[in-house]
Amino acid sequence: MNPDLIHLFVETFGISQEKLLPAATLESLGLDSLAVIEFMFQIEDKFGIQIPDQANPPRTLGEMVQLIEPLLPARKPVA
Repeated sequence: MNPDLIHLFVETFGISQEKLLPAATLESLGLDSLAVIEFMFQIEDKFGIQIPDQANPPRTLGEMVQLIEPLLPARKPVA
């Protein structure tokens, strides 16, 4: 999973990184649908991307990452 995305998740919700597994449901992490939508807006603002509207919002962290990761700018390799 993208480390920048995970860092933002930890920073925003105060959830320990050990709990951020792809199979973890967003509900089990304490996020309701409004928190998920607000977080997706935050991701759009931070990374300058546009996340397509979803008829069915992501239910797991893995689903959220699969939706967002392809839209993120490529990371520059560390020299």
